[in-house]
Formats: sequence, C-alpha cells, structure tokens
Amino acid sequence: MSLDNRPVFTVSDVNQYIKALLSSDENLKFIYIKGEISNFKMASNGHFYFSLKDDKAIISAMMFSSYASKNTFTPVNGQEVVVFGSIDAYPGRGTYQIIVYQMQEVGAGQALLELEKLKKKLQQEGLFDQSRKRPINLYPKAIGVITAPNSAAIKDILYNLKRRYPIADIYVFYSAVQGDNAAKELLNAFNIAQTYPLDTLLIGRGGGASEDLSAFNDETLVRALAASKMPIIACVGHEIDSTLVDFVADKRASTPTGAAEMATIDQREIIEHLSFSIQDMEESIKGLVNRMKEDLSSLKVDLSQSTLNYIKQEKQLLAHKKATLDALNPQNVLSRGFTLTVDQTGKPININETKPGDKIKTIFDGGEITSEVLEVEAK
Repeated sequence: MSLDNRPVFTVSDVNQYIKALLSSDENLKFIYIKGEISNFKMASNGHFYFSLKDDKAIISAMMFSSYASKNTFTPVNGQEVVVFGSIDAYPGRGTYQIIVYQMQEVGAGQALLELEKLKKKLQQEGLFDQSRKRPINLYPKAIGVITAPNSAAIKDILYNLKRRYPIADIYVFYSAVQGDNAAKELLNAFNIAQTYPLDTLLIGRGGGASEDLSAFNDETLVRALAASKMPIIACVGHEIDSTLVDFVADKRASTPTGAAEMATIDQREIIEHLSFSIQDMEESIKGLVNRMKEDLSSLKVDLSQSTLNYIKQEKQLLAHKKATLDALNPQNVLSRGFTLTVDQTGKPININETKPGDKIKTIFDGGEITSEVLEVEAK
C-alpha cells in the first residue's frame, strides 16, 4: 500500500493489463498499415521479424511462419508494403507490435488501402454497428444458401444442415464467387433469395487468396445485404480472410461448416432436451402420485377417527336420552311408592268427569286394586 492509499501493481500486472486492453480493442483488430520495412530478419523456424516505419514513427512487426510461408515475395529492407494484421502486446518486455497475417507490396497493396477506405466509410454510416445485428432463429422453417455450385462449401453446408436439423427446408441460390461477374451474380442471387420466406440466409465460399475474395467486398452487394429481410450469416474463407460482407452480416462464421452449425440447433440437443423433459415429467408424476397416496392415507386415518368419534358421541347422546326416558317411565315412579289411578278404559282419571258409582283401578308397584267411587269432592 502506498502513502496515498493507492494500490501498488507489479510490472507484470501493468503489462498484462495493457495487453488485455489492446486485445479487446476492435479498432486494433484486422487493420491495414502501410510502411517501409526495416530490420528484417527471417528466423530459422520461418517467422518474419521486422519493423514498419514512415518519416515520423516506427512499429515492430512479426509474421508467424504459417502466414509467412504463404507470402508471395521475400521482404527486404527499404521495401514499401501494406500489411494486414492485429495489434498485440508482449508483456515480457512491455512492448507492442503488429501480428501480420498478410503482406502486399505497395501497388498491389493499393487495393487493400482502397478497401480499408471503403470499410471506414461504410462503418461511419453505421452499416457495421452491433445494434443492427439480429439474432439467429435456431429453429428455422427455411434456410437459404448463396454459394458456388458443385463446391466444397455447398457440400459442407448441405451435409451439416441436414445432419443437424433435417426438418428445415433448404433453398440454394447458386452464384459465381470469384471473377469479374461474381459480384453481380451474388447480388442477383441475393435479390432472388429475398423473395423467399427464409428464416436465415447463408452467403459465402471456401478460403482463397485476397484477390479471389474481392466480390465479397463489393459496395453494392454490401449495401444490399444491410437491407436484408432476414438475418444473414457470412462464411467467407477462414478467420483472417475478413471481407466487408463479414462485417455487415448479422453473424460471421469462419467456415461454411461453422455457418451451418451457427444457423441451427443440433437435433441431438433437442432429443437430449426432450429426454430430460420426459424424465422430469416422470419424476414429477411419481412425486405427485406419492403425495396423493400420503394424502389418501392421512384422509383414511382422519375419516376412521372421525367415524369413531361420531359413534362415540351418538352413543353418549343415546345413553342420555335413555336415562331421560327412564326417568319419565311411570313404572319407575311407582317403584318410589306412588300409585296411578285410571278408569275402566285405562285412561288416567279426570276428577271433573268422575262420578259416584264409577269403577276405577289403582295401580301399585306390585299390583292393582279395582274400586267403586262412593263420593267425588273436587277442589
């Protein structure tokens, strides 16, 4: 901790941070730089090490053997070139450099500079903005493909689309992908594709030299793609073969096979997802049945206990009513020393209706006596 409470970083920390900044800056990826070669050296492993300079500045450069072996000329000091590459940092020394993918002599490199100028113009117009990019429908009903007939690209795309998502309809719009008429044919194929109800449109070809990919840098084609009704996946060449079509497309794949994979979900993923869903449903149903069994068991116990409680309550009520009836039973009254007097019909005597000479019966606990009324005295 320093005196002003700011953290203290190591040299490695700072250099790694700078490398991360450079690597994440899109403006420093796949750029063109024009300069004069100096300090050129070809290592035993085939790598090129050199510097690019102009009258005001100098920058270190490196070209790995995998790219250097494809170079059409051997660079020499003092030669003016245009290189295509990305800026990167070397943390061990705290330096930065351009990693070169392609190199052209000035003259041949002039076309690259013109292409970079067009790229910047279209970029300033917003044609490459990330906000314009549309998501790809991974469950498409119809997919369109623009590429050359009988090419490795169309074979790879069709094979992988049918392997991954065989239920989608596939429409192929053939076009030349290099040569003088390629840009016009690509544009015509695109316009025809716009009349079909496509969910996604793939456009591309296999890898090739920079001059072979020039049709995919055509300004008219790029502007047309920017107004496409459906999302576009570009698959032109390999990772370093960036064209303007790559920048304007909604997604960019480095190979035709990658475009097919980007355009669809693999049916195996769907089957696996359905399998997991069925398993989840089975587990849910089993859990529901078990809970219902537990609930039924609990209800059975509750019902049994409720029935027993009801019977008990009814028994107690019946016993209470029986005791009440027993208390009102005339026989029980007689047992306590009382008698009951009735007329000859067995009806309790009404004093107002009884007269001398009537026969009456007096009932005791142990028997009865029949009498004749001699006198009636009402009170």
